[in-house]
Amino acid sequence: MKRYKLYKKVEPVSINFEKLLTGIILPLVIVSYISYPVLYFSGTKAMILFNVIVALAANYYHKDFKSRMLILSSTNNDSGYRLVFFRFISFLIVLMVLLIADFGFYLLVLYQKNNEFNIFYFYSWLLILFGLPLFYYSIKLIRYYYIKQRQAIDFVKVFLIINHDSELLLSVNNVQFINTVNRKSSNINIKKNMQYYSQKEFIAMKTKTREYYANKHGFREPVQIPFSTNMLLLSWFSFVENKYYSIEIPFPFDKLIIDRGKHSTNNLKIFRGKVTKPLYLQLYPNGAVKLLFNDEILIDYPDSKEIPISEEDIQRIFLI
Repeated sequence: MKRYKLYKKVEPVSINFEKLLTGIILPLVIVSYISYPVLYFSGTKAMILFNVIVALAANYYHKDFKSRMLILSSTNNDSGYRLVFFRFISFLIVLMVLLIADFGFYLLVLYQKNNEFNIFYFYSWLLILFGLPLFYYSIKLIRYYYIKQRQAIDFVKVFLIINHDSELLLSVNNVQFINTVNRKSSNINIKKNMQYYSQKEFIAMKTKTREYYANKHGFREPVQIPFSTNMLLLSWFSFVENKYYSIEIPFPFDKLIIDRGKHSTNNLKIFRGKVTKPLYLQLYPNGAVKLLFNDEILIDYPDSKEIPISEEDIQRIFLI
């Protein structure tokens, strides 16, 4: 099976201060204040041992903290040595954060016991303690805007509307727009149990009425398709005909009209991307397909060859 780079929606970088306070900052402050008397009365080794125990406990038992560890959350399905390795790395990260926070109390204990205060160490500690989180979120912001800018160049926003005759009961498995040159692809999630209107109603409607009607019935969602898309992949199962269809159709991207007047002005120009008018995908019996854009038929596929499929796959893909 060919691999394509699917479009992936990126969420804006945000900080939930309530969860950050209760899930990370408050536990960190509590542990640090407990570490202070341990350090003062028992010494550095006892404080390090205490932090090791806390790091182990946080790594394995603190669910809210584990959800914030990218390493742990990305390896939930791993097992064996790989899982042990990443758990060990996450343990080291937790321990490092605890020791950095406790270093300030170490400087305080030195000042209280020996009347020593190193201004360079103190400001270095403040820089690391507050600078690393700011650096982390700065990297996330840069990455977010970089991806958004690349997606604005590489993808086009389209309102995709899928319809079929109301008597033709079917389930769409896959709709995929692909640029075979750079291997970029749309990532469309087709929801099941959609309601549709009939073919006669669809043809009889004017453009504005059709858009309004389609908004209330059938699949109508904004999707991102690669710029210069040249291939459309479709697969669906017709329950009335008891047939499964899976086809590849050349896509005439050059016939799409880029509508630059509908850009949102809430974003900078480089992040606004490109948009077009709606695409209407109409499915018919015998695997026939029509794709309409701006009242023009882009694709008129009269029939499709049935693809063999087992009952188990029908149950697994279309009915569960």
